[in-house]
Amino acid sequence: MRGGLCALGLSEADPSLPRVIPGIELSTQAGEVVGLYVREDIPKGLPLGEAVERIRNLGGLVYLPHPFDVFRRGAMSRRARDNAAALCDLVETVNGRALGPRAGAKSGRLAERHGKPRGAGSDAHRRAEVGRAWVAVTELPTRETLLMIVAAGEVQHSLGALGYSLNWGRQASSPWTRAWRRITRQTA
Repeated sequence: MRGGLCALGLSEADPSLPRVIPGIELSTQAGEVVGLYVREDIPKGLPLGEAVERIRNLGGLVYLPHPFDVFRRGAMSRRARDNAAALCDLVETVNGRALGPRAGAKSGRLAERHGKPRGAGSDAHRRAEVGRAWVAVTELPTRETLLMIVAAGEVQHSLGALGYSLNWGRQASSPWTRAWRRITRQTA
């Protein structure tokens, strides 16, 4: 939360910088959800319904990220996916770290089935991944207008065969990267 709130402060102080929506990516017992417009920590590991309730109690909107990216750590469990879509405000239909377009197509049908606006996000973990997926909108959203503006916007991305191939390589290297970070932290 600290980094996000710092970025929000910088963005508010300098209109030339990109706009920032504060939020939290939260690991629940069923998988990950994102709380948009949240400015406080929420403990991880809560049941899905309780996590959604806490996000809403803090004035947030609930975003369901990468619901069909089954190889990803933190993906929503198959059993909880429909319930999560029903509880959320937005469903991500394009993720910049996706392994192919099939998961996005399934996510689009999930959003449609539950009447939710379609979201998109880079899910960037490296600088080169920033801006790979987005929703093009005509005005700057606020907490009150975000759902309407995103619903009227257009989901776009720069992913193609090469981008998906690179994502496969990054996902395959993730366990090794995590192990390396643990080793180097312990020896430092």
